[in-house]
Amino acid sequence: MKFKRPLGHICDPSAGKGHLLRHLDNGFEDISDDEFEPYIGQIMGERDDDRRFRHHARNKWWLRSVEKSAVEIDVSHHADLRALGCKIVGFNFMDVESLATVSHVIMNPPFSKGAEHVLHAWDCLYDAELVAIVNAQTIKNPFSVERRRLVDLIAKHGNVEFYQDEFVDHVERKTTVEIALIYLEKKPTGLDKLLDFMDGLKQGDNEHDIEKISPEICQAVAIPENFIQNTIHNFKDAVHAARIASEAIAIASRKSNGLGISLQEMQAKGVGNDFRNVSSESVLEEARKDFEKRYRELKNKAWAQIIRSSLLTDKLSNQARRKVEAQAEQIYQLEFTLSNVYGFLKGVVMNMGDIYNDMICGLFDNIMNRSNDNVVFYKSWKSNAKHKKLGMRVKRTRFILPRFTCSYLSGLSYEGEQFLSDVDKVFGYLDGVTDRYDGLVSAFKTQKVENGKRYSTRYFDFRFYFAAGTIHFYPKNMEVIERLNRFVGKIRNWIPSDWEEANQDFKKQYDEGEKLQDSYQKEFRKSSFSRYSNVAYAMLSDQASDRSMELEAFSGAVEAAQEAAGIFPGPALGYEKQTQLMLEAA
Repeated sequence: MKFKRPLGHICDPSAGKGHLLRHLDNGFEDISDDEFEPYIGQIMGERDDDRRFRHHARNKWWLRSVEKSAVEIDVSHHADLRALGCKIVGFNFMDVESLATVSHVIMNPPFSKGAEHVLHAWDCLYDAELVAIVNAQTIKNPFSVERRRLVDLIAKHGNVEFYQDEFVDHVERKTTVEIALIYLEKKPTGLDKLLDFMDGLKQGDNEHDIEKISPEICQAVAIPENFIQNTIHNFKDAVHAARIASEAIAIASRKSNGLGISLQEMQAKGVGNDFRNVSSESVLEEARKDFEKRYRELKNKAWAQIIRSSLLTDKLSNQARRKVEAQAEQIYQLEFTLSNVYGFLKGVVMNMGDIYNDMICGLFDNIMNRSNDNVVFYKSWKSNAKHKKLGMRVKRTRFILPRFTCSYLSGLSYEGEQFLSDVDKVFGYLDGVTDRYDGLVSAFKTQKVENGKRYSTRYFDFRFYFAAGTIHFYPKNMEVIERLNRFVGKIRNWIPSDWEEANQDFKKQYDEGEKLQDSYQKEFRKSSFSRYSNVAYAMLSDQASDRSMELEAFSGAVEAAQEAAGIFPGPALGYEKQTQLMLEAA
């Protein structure tokens, strides 16, 4: 039994007839009580010696408040799934864009596409556990980018067990080959600093003195001051009206009950006119409970106005915004006051630099991870355990990004549009754009993008190829693309903080890197690592240390090719001294 958390909402995205979910409904009868620990213990407390109670606890644990959903492409199985109490949330799982409310995923995807399905599930989840059955070769023979990424995820976020001839009796997709049972746990990560500031804000719903929000903060986050003031004012008015409504409804209900029931109800119940629906609660208690519910709803709506303000929609990347929104329940616990709104926005502003650093590095890594063809490699300024002696930058001529879908009727997919929006935000930030800029997104929305036709925006020309699902980007503003490259290069010590510290050969191998890539690959092909190698992916992988021999081989190929070309990158002073000694020796 793999899951560690209590079940809340479980989804099977490869449901078939629902055999895995039916196993859940049966209380996982094949699993011993010991394997359920500490789950049963959490319910039983001190009564773990009571067998009858243990059985009750097992059923209570698995069946209480468990929401079930499924994705299944074969509509003939939908009736079986609905009979299990499942909501059908989609047909083709690869078209599903979000599993935000899912707490657990259990899946047995098609073996030929196991890695792709598990990765897609991981990308759709926010805070959840995932258990998947895949072909063991998916893990043991990671020859593709998807398989390597899955192996990296398992190493960082879970574990895997291998079984022979298992899961063959009661599953839709039977197998007699070795299988891998994958467990992954995804927790919201990143932007932790952004959320720390909430610890000092006031909790609860009591009134407190409020401080006026500063115009500087409003300007920094591009939110009009009157928007915040108006939201606070509307919230207070709504709370006041809700209190009056709750009291009036409680009084009206009590007076209505005092009149008894209707003639039809008397006839149905077989009672007389002396029958009364008597409440054990006082009018005040009824009013209080009703008001608490209304107040929570109003406070959530008010905070949602701030969370979905222009700050998050225009400034932050899609991933950064979703991570903040994933903490909405924590934010909802705060009073909705000017002082807390001010504290929230101030915390965002104070951490905006770190947020943008993550956004820039994240976009850079997304481009690099796709293919070696997007990368210009060079000998790095400093060596470290992860990147060895290599640095890399985005090609200035062209880079290609896959996995975009677009139709003539609905346009670019939501996921693709959000990614292009992130590209726009990062490049706008690097160019010093203070207002909203959405060049790529606007191009797809305002023009009928045709297959292979070249279109132009401020920072890129681009071509979209429908069948391949790829966009070819041709950078136009070399200054901005270079800011991206140097920003990441300095953070990761690939280039010196002061460009003048480097000698002319270092600058040459960096600036003219496109001309040198073929010679690097030619040298690398002499090694035994080149066949399936994605060096950029290996460099950025969390398990880069496990691929050190591959990185060393490519680093050696770079050095050999540079030496053959008479290029010796290094510090400027060291290079001058080396030249002087060579002249003296001559």
